[in-house]
Amino acid sequence: MNLRDMELFGTLMRVGTTTETARLLGISQPGVSGQLKRLESRLGISLFHRTGNRLEPTREANELFAMALPIFSTHSHVRAKLPSLRDLAEKPVAISATPALVESFIGPILIRAGYQNWQKRIVLRVHSPEDDLRNGEADIGLQMALPPKAEFQAHAVGRIPLVAILPEEHPLAQATVLTCAMIAAHPLVCYNPDWSPMGSTIRAAFLSQGLSYEPACAVPFCANVCSMVRACGGVGIVDAMTARDYGMRGLVSRPIKDMPEVSIIAFHRRNEPMRAPVQDLLTAFLEGTAG
Repeated sequence: MNLRDMELFGTLMRVGTTTETARLLGISQPGVSGQLKRLESRLGISLFHRTGNRLEPTREANELFAMALPIFSTHSHVRAKLPSLRDLAEKPVAISATPALVESFIGPILIRAGYQNWQKRIVLRVHSPEDDLRNGEADIGLQMALPPKAEFQAHAVGRIPLVAILPEEHPLAQATVLTCAMIAAHPLVCYNPDWSPMGSTIRAAFLSQGLSYEPACAVPFCANVCSMVRACGGVGIVDAMTARDYGMRGLVSRPIKDMPEVSIIAFHRRNEPMRAPVQDLLTAFLEGTAG
């Protein structure tokens, strides 16, 4: 007996007529009768006796039904679970990203994944991606320079250079390319390396050359670097996307010769199956890397 046979047999046992079975299964009454005859022929036993308009199960049918009860129970459970699974599949994907990636990186990915004109819904959090994934408030995290974490499965989806941003009248603005040593001689607006992966990357670049990394102003986000440099001067270090979007109104950006690029990382909870729309969006991120 295959699953289709089991469905027919179980329905006949429960309702007792071919007419009602046909209605429940969405097939014709003659189709039910024909399928039953073929089943009985294959099994080599009679499953029902007709009594008026009803089918009375034989002893063999009752024994078979008793053995198959776990199958029917599982089938009923699956059918009951399907609506909640559909609701889960339709739930918007939740992304948690740092501000610079929201402003400059994620848009083309969403278009490629079918979100243009908001044909799909999404929840976008601009917060701490790692915390949001740990708390279950995001399906995918997106940030730069994320160090390896055992709890996350990480995928590099891009690379971006770090650049210096400074006022137009700053002495270093006359140079076309800067170095870490040139920047270290001036007040620095940058990140706390103990909690910022970007700050840790920049500090490592300074320390590798024997330079101290002591920001005069420590800020949490790249956009804050631009704001503070514009307000009080100094030199800031940000990713090139932020420099392009925020480095205006009196600020200029300069490449840093000996500063490494940083990776843009999409990550999710390790060893946890993803919903179909989450996997689709992650695939769009990875395809962008391949392109």
